[in-house]
Amino acid sequence: MIDDELKQRIKDANEITDVIGQFVSLHKRGINYIGICPFHSDRHPSMTVSPSRQTYKCFVCGKGGDVIQFVQDHENMSFNEALTWLAGRAGIPLPERVMSDEETARVKEREAQRIAMKGAASFFEKHLPEAQLYLHDRGFCLDDKVLKDFRIGYAPAGNLAKKEMLAAGFSEQKLLETDILKRSEKNFTFDTFKDRIMFPYFDIKGNINGYTGRWLSPQENTGKYVNTGDTPLFKKGTHLFGLYQARTAIARYDCAYIVEGQFDAMSMHKFGVCNTVATSGTALTPEQIQLLGRFTHRVILVYDADAAGLKASLTNCEAFLRAGFQVSAVPLPEGKDPDNIAQEQKLETGKWLTNREQNFLQYFAISLRGKNPGTDPNKEEEAMQRLSTLISVIPSETLLLKCIEIMAGIFGSNTEVIQRKVNSILRQRKTASIKEKDKMAPGIYGIDMIAEARSGNEPCILTSNYQEFLTLYGDAPIAYVHGIPGMNDIQQLRQASQMFTSDSDGLTIAKDGTESGYLAGLSAIFRAGISNITITVERDIQDDNDDEEESDDEENMDEEANDIIETFNFAKFYVFRHKCFFKTYNGERAPYIERCAEIISYAEDSVRIINFTYFQNCLGLTKQALNEILKPYLAKRKSRMAINAQRTDDDYTEENYDPDELPRYVQDNPEYLQMFQQCNYYPKLNKQGEPVCYLFKNEKSGHTMVGDFYMIPLLHIYSDNDEENKRVLRINRRYYKTPLYIEVNSKVLAKKSTIEEKLIMLEAVNFTNGEEKHWTKIREYMSRHYVTCTEVSTYGNQQEDGFSRRDDQQFFAFANGIFHVVDGIPKFDAVNELGVVTHNGKNYYLPAFSTIYAGSGKQSDKYELISQLVYKEIPIDKRCSFDEWASLMNRVYKINDNGKWAILFAIMCAFRSNIHSIDRLFTAPFFMGPMSSGKTQIAISIRSLFISPKIPIFNLNIGTDAAMSTLMSTFRDVPVVLDEYNNKDISDIKFQALKGIVYDGDGRQKRKGTSGKEIENDKVYAPVVICGQETPQRDDNALMSRIIVCEVPKPKNRTQEEVELFNKLKDIEDPAKIGLSNVLFEVLQLRPLVMQYFRALKQKSYDELKQSLMNAGEIDRLMKTASLFLATCRLIEDYTELKLPFTYEEFFKIACDKIKFQVELISKTDKLATFFKAMDVMIDTKAIKEGRDFAIDTPERITIKLPGGEKKEVSIPTGTRVLFLRVSTIYTQYARSSYNQEDSTQSTIEQNLRSHPSYLGFVHARRFNWYEVVEVPRGGFEEDTPNETGIPVKLNNDMVRKVEKKCTNSSCIAINYEIFRELYSIDLQRSSEESRVDDNPDNDPIGAIGAPQELDF
Repeated sequence: MIDDELKQRIKDANEITDVIGQFVSLHKRGINYIGICPFHSDRHPSMTVSPSRQTYKCFVCGKGGDVIQFVQDHENMSFNEALTWLAGRAGIPLPERVMSDEETARVKEREAQRIAMKGAASFFEKHLPEAQLYLHDRGFCLDDKVLKDFRIGYAPAGNLAKKEMLAAGFSEQKLLETDILKRSEKNFTFDTFKDRIMFPYFDIKGNINGYTGRWLSPQENTGKYVNTGDTPLFKKGTHLFGLYQARTAIARYDCAYIVEGQFDAMSMHKFGVCNTVATSGTALTPEQIQLLGRFTHRVILVYDADAAGLKASLTNCEAFLRAGFQVSAVPLPEGKDPDNIAQEQKLETGKWLTNREQNFLQYFAISLRGKNPGTDPNKEEEAMQRLSTLISVIPSETLLLKCIEIMAGIFGSNTEVIQRKVNSILRQRKTASIKEKDKMAPGIYGIDMIAEARSGNEPCILTSNYQEFLTLYGDAPIAYVHGIPGMNDIQQLRQASQMFTSDSDGLTIAKDGTESGYLAGLSAIFRAGISNITITVERDIQDDNDDEEESDDEENMDEEANDIIETFNFAKFYVFRHKCFFKTYNGERAPYIERCAEIISYAEDSVRIINFTYFQNCLGLTKQALNEILKPYLAKRKSRMAINAQRTDDDYTEENYDPDELPRYVQDNPEYLQMFQQCNYYPKLNKQGEPVCYLFKNEKSGHTMVGDFYMIPLLHIYSDNDEENKRVLRINRRYYKTPLYIEVNSKVLAKKSTIEEKLIMLEAVNFTNGEEKHWTKIREYMSRHYVTCTEVSTYGNQQEDGFSRRDDQQFFAFANGIFHVVDGIPKFDAVNELGVVTHNGKNYYLPAFSTIYAGSGKQSDKYELISQLVYKEIPIDKRCSFDEWASLMNRVYKINDNGKWAILFAIMCAFRSNIHSIDRLFTAPFFMGPMSSGKTQIAISIRSLFISPKIPIFNLNIGTDAAMSTLMSTFRDVPVVLDEYNNKDISDIKFQALKGIVYDGDGRQKRKGTSGKEIENDKVYAPVVICGQETPQRDDNALMSRIIVCEVPKPKNRTQEEVELFNKLKDIEDPAKIGLSNVLFEVLQLRPLVMQYFRALKQKSYDELKQSLMNAGEIDRLMKTASLFLATCRLIEDYTELKLPFTYEEFFKIACDKIKFQVELISKTDKLATFFKAMDVMIDTKAIKEGRDFAIDTPERITIKLPGGEKKEVSIPTGTRVLFLRVSTIYTQYARSSYNQEDSTQSTIEQNLRSHPSYLGFVHARRFNWYEVVEVPRGGFEEDTPNETGIPVKLNNDMVRKVEKKCTNSSCIAINYEIFRELYSIDLQRSSEESRVDDNPDNDPIGAIGAPQELDF
């Protein structure tokens, strides 16, 4: 029996997004993921996966649960089978258990079926020689390895499978179950496959599950292909032919070639293109795409160049794009298929395909537009529409925009035209997806997550937009209203929240007066007593009213700018909708007026009274008529609903007082007495003794009561910037118990009119009887009683400069307090209830956890990001020490020493400002690995020293430039994780900003202000950790030399110890369980040491690296980067009592190896690497010729030309080969090829050569010798003309080959060929020195050079 603790361990070790991601393509939406539900026919994502709750839920079919339930449902397993599968995946051993009789029978049944299938495979393979003539015609021999690898067989005619296999003892029933045999209606069994080549389908474990049989010659009453039917082992549409054989190559190259037929795939494998799978001539299913997605998300389509091939490639391309794959294609010559190409090109097939690979848009545009593109407008429109439909399914917004730009270039159009077409298609698809929602039962969905997602008194969002609901579910308090909900749902909704908001989309009334489903649903909720529903309305809704008789309220609204968005109570919006309906309705209005009256009766009294005039105008009624209609509804509501409990009419009493005498409480309170003496007013108190309004002394006698509120001045947030200069006030309300807290711009308090504009937005706050003179006195008194403070705008380290030693900047700001040193003692001081904390005698305002926001339920998005950086006081007995944390990081992330780099970078992050100020240099680790490799977990572990690991990370693909800029300037010396780096999808603006952020600390440039020519850089204060599946090769590896690349391979079966260590680390990182605040506390104390010693330590480490490594080109920048980590290591080791789980000497060796690895990585992916790889191919294709375009020699010395024109002789070590390059002639060929995808110029190539470690210099002139074969007539004499022999010779015009010597003097660039070979592993020399022909006569004793040779035609 498996206990609950072990079950929980297994669930914790299997991250639900990783498990479901193996079967379903998931896309991030907020903090959740969404994907196509595999449990019903779903074309639009309706399944939500929550990493925080480790659950999944489909709101259409209702399937949901934890990771175990998903495996049970998806793989058709029992609970124990699913648990065993998950335990095996996580490497957790299970105690042996006794299987039930049912489970034992199921296992035996499956094993018997596999035995039958293995027997069939052997039978088919045995008979393969009978089809050798057919195979020979297809280019295969029986001893070809590919036939054995794919286990190709032959099914003979005559029911031999039945005869031989039954004779061999196989069960007829099992052969029937696996579809090797079939049974006729007359109960006769016969072979399923007859006279067919048999192509097997393997599962990922290498078991054969089914077959496709292809006829050798056409057969009557049967198709060209026969497939295994659905069996316990085989399900149609869930396998890909060749995937088992191709899986390793696909993973290695991170791409797969997709072909149609089995022979296409086998020919490709035969000639070395082993990352090829076949779709078997059918459209791909989601299951097949998900299966392929376990190995790669990049595919190259290689389909037949005919109409059927085009149709299949379009269909499958759309399916791949929808699943988030990168797609390209290879066009084939007309009448050719991949099989033909492979048979022709042999071992050159791979190069042939690589040279012709195209973007999928270019590929399809050529096919769809025809031979004369642009000549037929109808054809152009048809092609544009088809391609627009194709790209509209792309989930990545950045990739979609890039495709739109490419399409615009192809068709010579602008991007707006393409964008409109795509938007139209998306709208049509969205409308079609509504049918999917109709399968859901009426109700309110998402109530379970409202309480968890809500912050304070944040209102719950109500929506009828299903996609919006899926996107925000779990991330924000949102509920999806479908149809008219039942009372049970409404009661649960009331328990989850008291305030609700919705936009006006979907809230309509049809021409016949029928309410839309969403409007009817909200009406039912409103009638059930949930009256605090506000509707967000754009201004143009109010502008629709052309009536002259409008309420004052509406006139005021219309005076506002048209683009203002405001919110209105549901009752007011409901009446407005009916007003719009009445404009075109000519029938009886009474039923609809009654409908409105009922809704109005359920509104709060204040809403009804304030909007009464508006209601009567909209409904075309007099005040008396509306009152009469409302009476029965109000009476009914009063009998069913309680009076608002918040209203406190009896909380104050009207005292009898002498107008010439001050009340006793004023005389006894020095503050009130001073107030009266200075400003001629004092407060009126309620029963609890709290001031709730103002009493001003009249000039003659008596007092005037002003307002129904009283303001208490709290904070003056001082700033030189007028817009940031603010005041914080507490407002006591006369009729309400709970006070309000407001933060307003100081300018708002200047006049009575401006403060009234602010007050009218609040509930029951009115400046009744107040005049300008009254407000002037109130403002005057308050101005002397604020506490002045400075708001912290950037959280983390407060040093504006890393060298700063100003006392007022020596603290680290968390959202809930500050770390600073007081009298030599490091300590954390929390903010008070107003969010104020004192440092060095000065007040600082940190609003995220003040009463104004956190306490009153008004926490806004403004402080959501800031509130992530929280210091938590951890009990001593639960604390994790620095040494324990570092040891855990090192052990959990031990592969490739990633843990060591992560530990040191986490420490460096806390002092990024100090390190950067030394020479404007910093860096970032780049964790690179496939999906589910754990790369993001390492990055989150680094960030967890500062921020909770549960906080979402920034996605480079979908995050906006503005959001990234805000993130980088919000925190100083607190790491930010940038996930999903992709060379193709990342925008150029974001990439350029990333370069600056990582290295020199500058963000992207932008214009200062809205006009003018001044340029400023975005502020960048935060260090970053980057994650991605590929190395950043954009812009000639500009980012690669600024970062440390840490490879994270996909983990195999983890041991139980490794799982336990990982879980322990994650528990420690989670503030809800333990947290790492005390470790950060220890690290922050090191700032004085960093400021004092880091510069010298960094220089010392850099000098040590220069002694150990060759210093040239990119390696110097990498050494400077690595020296930051080494200096941090040395600082911890030599100047602190903290213990790292490794020594400086150990890490120095690791750093050297990392630099060598990264230099090699850069050398293989930069512009020069591409140039030389292309050159290597072009030598083979004869586009470039040795001796003519380049030469390799072993000179003793060369003469190079210096920049000033001087010449210098350079000695070459004996035996060292030198490569002489005529760059201009080589570049001419390179520019024409498909390799120069980055459009590198000749000057760029030459500049890169000059900075390369192998560069020797520029040679002004060198002689290049080569030989060319030319065709000339054999020649002879005129007919009957005697020669010296006296015999007449006839003229001979037969063409013959002749070898002619060519030469030229040309400038060139000289390169050390030995260093070149070491860096690029490319050999450009095709023949040895001994076999090369030169112009020495001693090497041509018989005069062969120049002698004619016959040509064969």
